[in-house]
Amino acid sequence: MAVSPSSLRNEYDADLVQPPRGLTGTEMWSYTHGSLAPPNPLRRRYFSPERVYPEGEPPSPRTNHAAVSCGDGVLIQGGIGPSGICNGDLHVLDMSSDTFKWKKVVVQEGMAPCPRYGHVMGLAGKKLVIFGGKKEGNLVLADTWALNTTRHPNVWEILYPYGDLPCGRVYASASTRDRRYFMLYGGRDQHGMPLGDTYKLEPLSSSGFWVWTRSPHLDLSKRYQHAAIFVNLRLHVFGGALSNTRLVDAEEAVSVLDTSTGVWVDTSNEVMRRSLHAAASVGSRIYVYGGIREGVLLDDLLISGELLSSGPTVPSFLWRSPNTPWPPASDMNDGYKPNFSSEKLHDLVNKVISTLLRPQTWEPPVDRKFFLSFHELAELCFAAKQIIEQEPTVLQLYAPIKVFGDLHGQFGDLMRLFYEYGYPSRQGDISCVYVSFVQVEYPKNIHLISGNHEAEATNTVYGFLDECIERIECNDGNRAFKLINDFFSHLPLAALIEKKIFCVHGGIGSSVFTMKQITNIKRPVDMDCEYNYKVVKDLLWSDPTAHDSILGIGVNERGPHVVSFGPDRVNAFCERNDIDMIIRGHECVLDGFERFAQGKLITVFSATNYCGKFKNAGAILVIGRNLDVVPKLIHPLPPPISPSENVPDKAWIEVDRERPPTPIRGQRKPDFEQGSTS
Repeated sequence: MAVSPSSLRNEYDADLVQPPRGLTGTEMWSYTHGSLAPPNPLRRRYFSPERVYPEGEPPSPRTNHAAVSCGDGVLIQGGIGPSGICNGDLHVLDMSSDTFKWKKVVVQEGMAPCPRYGHVMGLAGKKLVIFGGKKEGNLVLADTWALNTTRHPNVWEILYPYGDLPCGRVYASASTRDRRYFMLYGGRDQHGMPLGDTYKLEPLSSSGFWVWTRSPHLDLSKRYQHAAIFVNLRLHVFGGALSNTRLVDAEEAVSVLDTSTGVWVDTSNEVMRRSLHAAASVGSRIYVYGGIREGVLLDDLLISGELLSSGPTVPSFLWRSPNTPWPPASDMNDGYKPNFSSEKLHDLVNKVISTLLRPQTWEPPVDRKFFLSFHELAELCFAAKQIIEQEPTVLQLYAPIKVFGDLHGQFGDLMRLFYEYGYPSRQGDISCVYVSFVQVEYPKNIHLISGNHEAEATNTVYGFLDECIERIECNDGNRAFKLINDFFSHLPLAALIEKKIFCVHGGIGSSVFTMKQITNIKRPVDMDCEYNYKVVKDLLWSDPTAHDSILGIGVNERGPHVVSFGPDRVNAFCERNDIDMIIRGHECVLDGFERFAQGKLITVFSATNYCGKFKNAGAILVIGRNLDVVPKLIHPLPPPISPSENVPDKAWIEVDRERPPTPIRGQRKPDFEQGSTS
């Protein structure tokens, strides 16, 4: 089972504010998808991110929202979340005192902007202005709204500006100049085409009239999902996309407009080729964070390398993240030792992610050769092992989060789930290896717990050894098999979400009573230890009974030493450990998920049409901040239209009678399948 927090984001909106009373220096606060991550004050030019927990009721998790700093606060509006487009409520993070607090801005009932995302927001005059975006039904908007921040109660009013009205757009950028006006640049129109026009919106003195002014001589290359920020007289535009698959060229990645002369200056900067990132300024320095490049989710922080207030030169941008070398890995029996630098390892992880994370276009390879060499695979195994060795046996995780069930190597289903319901940033035949490698890049956002097949003996019998020998070059398949299984033996055995939702692959069987039993298990897991054997066997292999009416402990058709447990065991375990429910995988269920013990236990299974036989749906569970659990489904793909499409590389996994799959939960196994251990 893989647990993927929703907190890994690819759309950012950030504003810099002056430090609250009692702090020295200047801090950057970025609001991303419902959480706050403040880097510490500059020290040796490095940042150490921390998460803070303001008081009050925070906005719901969201992306593609708008944010702007106002006085000692940050305003948040709109966006799209797990349940769809967020309402039009306005939230403020009050940082006027030592204790930060979320507040909902009270607005007088009446006309208000409709729920939207991908819009822009900024301050012009003494009003908060919203323009454009997209609403329900994929309708692109071109309306302009204003909220007077000096009046009480606050009232939204729709503006009907004069002048050159910009067309409707989404994913544009707007940057306020001296709090007097803001400039709108680029975006994507209702036909999905990128825009390169520039507009200025400003109030006309105190008359109440507003004017849009087109600045054709300021137009630059078309783009959307970019970032823009004013520093003194200069507007800086960073990155952006030309289409869903193409970013702006490096030559146009950074563009600077001197508003005093109306001259754009381009600078070639490969590192700024990105989209869906955030940009903000403090004084005369600019900070750029995150985004996406070629499908890779970025987490770097870029700071302008020189003062930008004057002079003809275009600023350079330097990566100010610490270059910490990768910790040495433990020795393996075969004597292989890692020798990749941290930079080379980072490039290797990006290679894996960019090769495999293609939710819309991924196709199985034409041949069976694995795309990584043994040495690359070994380096990644060592790196991933270093991460999980630092983790406890029971992971402590936080909502919002997404829980994935069994995939059984059906990599295409993972890509479909990512495409339909979002991907943390980027699994086939060796899908577990892919998730492990992504964890190297995002160790705080991708979490793995062990399943029943993450064991060397099982993998030897069930074909993984044969696959490694066949697909790894230079006769290194056996060594690769050993390395991967060594990694498996160190995997955590369970996870606890907000201390209330217990995640495990199989269940609690007859021997698991407390969390302490699990946390006390030492890794790598030693199945020869009699105590560990029973507890681990129950965690990874046991199943709920067939129905809520079957209580207690019963036999399990999987074979000896495997049991089934009734709803009374579930209720007792939840009560004893003060948890709300159990989430587990291990069994194919027809609808992708199935409730047991009156909802106290949910089985989730993410592979569709398991082994080409059961025509079941696949599902993930989306857990919100308030611990609501929402199943999200994908259904089996239809069969090919023509026989020519039914080629071996695209066919479903053939069911091997010697290695029969476990049938759908609740269905009795045929006699020849008794004792199946899948």
